[in-house]
Amino acid sequence: MRPPTPRECSTGHAGAENTNTPPDDTIIYAADTRHKRDCSTRPRTPLSSHGAISVVEISPGRWRARTRYRFDDGKLRQVERFAATKAKATTSLRAALTTLQAASGVDVKRETRLRDLGARFLLAKAGRAPRTVDAYRHSVEKVIVPRIGELSIAEATPDRLQRFIDVVAAENGPGAAKTARAVLSGMMGLAARSDAVRANPVRELAAVESTRQGAVAIPLDELAGILGGARADERLRELDMVDLLVFVAGTGVRISEACALRWDDVDLAAGTVRVAKSKTAAGERRIAVPAALLGMLGDRRVRGGPNDDAVVFPTVLGRQRDPRAAAREWASARERMGLPSGYTFHAFRKTVATALDQAGLSARDVAEYLGHTNPALTQSVYMSKTVGGSRAANALDSVLRN
Repeated sequence: MRPPTPRECSTGHAGAENTNTPPDDTIIYAADTRHKRDCSTRPRTPLSSHGAISVVEISPGRWRARTRYRFDDGKLRQVERFAATKAKATTSLRAALTTLQAASGVDVKRETRLRDLGARFLLAKAGRAPRTVDAYRHSVEKVIVPRIGELSIAEATPDRLQRFIDVVAAENGPGAAKTARAVLSGMMGLAARSDAVRANPVRELAAVESTRQGAVAIPLDELAGILGGARADERLRELDMVDLLVFVAGTGVRISEACALRWDDVDLAAGTVRVAKSKTAAGERRIAVPAALLGMLGDRRVRGGPNDDAVVFPTVLGRQRDPRAAAREWASARERMGLPSGYTFHAFRKTVATALDQAGLSARDVAEYLGHTNPALTQSVYMSKTVGGSRAANALDSVLRN
């Protein structure tokens, strides 16, 4: 009779093993705790971990690979796989253990790297608005991981994180630093809920101070001159960004909404466009387009050109335009044109709101046109927000023609 091999008890310690051959090829069963050995001095197997793998030939051409895995209820159970060769049995068992670890809820530990924690955070936020997810992903992959991705959760102390945020603010600006701080807070909150840290260290960080001028409403009497300067800018013409800029200025749509606009969303006969992709549910809407823009849209459709995604404002290579890249190009153009830094794409949105307000539209009309949450909460439950009225389009048309 083969002598018993070492095994662990249900608390994760060594003991005697029952070597009876199981009746099938995949068996998980509770550890035998009847032995009387004193286990108090042995370290326990960590949760979601396993012990050494034992591989034996139990009959000619039949190998068993076995180990003990500590599940998230704290109990050790044997996990076994059988195959025709030693290597195949071991490979099968390791694959099963990988599946168990992936399915376990206790997979965020003090030793987990911030790189992996960031991936978990992005997975948890996958249901958010596309633009929000893109911002989170950019912060994780382009800002956080390259600088501190190899730190473990335990090493992410308030002091280290504060130095990181300070560097981001100096090199990338306060906006990027604020986003990174918010993402880090979400990541470390996930770690805290998994008991990998006692408290979220990001809560101890100083607030990021903004030194940049935010978006401001462009005076209506300056709008025509700014659009004229954009049409004369050689770089904007090379990038085919002039029409995009005019469209944003004439409708107040978000730059991400304009970049995602497809020809299927444009109804030239009705004079409307449908904003199908927006950062919020309120942003999904159909709006009337100023008459001054309908001619431009018609010309673009006739002109055609490379367009892999059938979007209205593709890049010169025919691909969907990245809103962040468009914002950077417009920032460079503002410097060339000598415009204030606050005249961003979002500034056009504020300008449109001003124009609609001065034209006498109600707050609800403006909110519907811009895709904001209805300011009259009681009305929003009963009143449609799917179509921006022609009064808004007419008001904007008079501004664009000045």
